[in-house]
Amino acid sequence: MRRIAFVNLKGGVGKSTCAATIAVGLAKRGRRVLLIDADAQGHATWTVTRGQGGGDVGLGEVLLRHAAAVDAIRPTPTEGLDVLPAGSSLGGANIALAQELGRDTRLRSALVDVRGYDEVLIDSGPSLNLSTINVLTAATEVVAPVDAAMYAVLGLVDLRRAVEEIRDAYNPGLRLAGLVLCKARKDATSRDVERQLRETFGGLVHKATIPLSAAIEAAHARGLTILDHAPKSPAATAFEALIDEVLSHGRSEETEHARRGPGAREDAA
Repeated sequence: MRRIAFVNLKGGVGKSTCAATIAVGLAKRGRRVLLIDADAQGHATWTVTRGQGGGDVGLGEVLLRHAAAVDAIRPTPTEGLDVLPAGSSLGGANIALAQELGRDTRLRSALVDVRGYDEVLIDSGPSLNLSTINVLTAATEVVAPVDAAMYAVLGLVDLRRAVEEIRDAYNPGLRLAGLVLCKARKDATSRDVERQLRETFGGLVHKATIPLSAAIEAAHARGLTILDHAPKSPAATAFEALIDEVLSHGRSEETEHARRGPGAREDAA
């Protein structure tokens, strides 16, 4: 079961949009998907529930061990997609967990009993707090949405360092699996940022680029993803291509694991 975390230590780059849209898109392709909302703002929950929210019990209660993950998971209007919402106490959980033992691995432990999904997608907040550390400890892959601005590129340095530190301390199988250029404009700055990303990170940068789109903002206002709001729009077409890439990467990993055999180490490094 793949666990894909959408992380960037900068706000406003498209993490929640990517997590929610890819979750819906994978479910529409017949996958069984769980979306975990680890951002206290709850935008991903709002989107996949079509503005209904996820109730009071969510990830905050799970991290504090006031509820089991399986009891906090909720269905969504999209067949095949469930959500573990942020919950009303996620913001306070970061403070409450500070004095708790095992605070960095609460999410990973909670997911032991969660089964039956092909992919678990995890949205994260914009800072390296205890919720984000729990996300990185529980994930197998990190996908970093990056907006077409130089500050977002510079923020990848901090993200890479965080991934390396979590991998060394808690999660040896964790890897930075991809970068997604979001909110791309048709101007020189966007082109320069994309060129620098592709030169620096090579094949880690997904081929699909998500354009800056008023249609995406209109979809959010209605509690929808762009796939439901404007499925023929350029932004929806770009997301469909990105979802195909995410699926393709997963199949490549499955093939490689089968070739190496069940006893092979996930991270030889």
